[in-house]
Amino acid sequence: MIAGHVADITVPLDEYPAVGLTATLHDAFQALTNQAHKAGHPYRHVLVLNPNNELVGLIGMRELLHGLFPDYLRSHEHRHFEGASSEVASLTTIWSDTCDAQCPVAAQRPVRDFMGPIRGPIDSQAPITLAAYLMVDHQTSLLPVIDQGRVIGVCRLTDVFQIAYEHIHHGQQ
Repeated sequence: MIAGHVADITVPLDEYPAVGLTATLHDAFQALTNQAHKAGHPYRHVLVLNPNNELVGLIGMRELLHGLFPDYLRSHEHRHFEGASSEVASLTTIWSDTCDAQCPVAAQRPVRDFMGPIRGPIDSQAPITLAAYLMVDHQTSLLPVIDQGRVIGVCRLTDVFQIAYEHIHHGQQ
């Protein structure tokens, strides 16, 4: 059985990459890279905080890359037509010719245009099994952790997965 409380695996807010609500995609890329170098392991998301330092959104690697796409690749309209995806994918060759000039400009777009909502939150004293359930049910890999109504950190799917693996592995020995 997966035992323990969410507090046992919470990553404190100050140890997780974060940017302000007015930050650009470039700022988010930089925060993700800087924190990875500092921690010695990669992160997949950047927290987005409002001026009161409250968690208001999340932007992941996938959304960051999506933000760099030119408009003709960011459109979702082409996904509604059968057979159109290979035609749209062929447009990436055009982007490859313009990427060096276009990406730095696109990186100035605001994160708020690409960030997603925060799922959760989960209380720090909740069991890890609840975190596992919520992550699967909400299809998210990150939950904000609260203590006395205040966000104190995040619970990551990778940490919940590691706990589950340890219990599986231990049970087979």
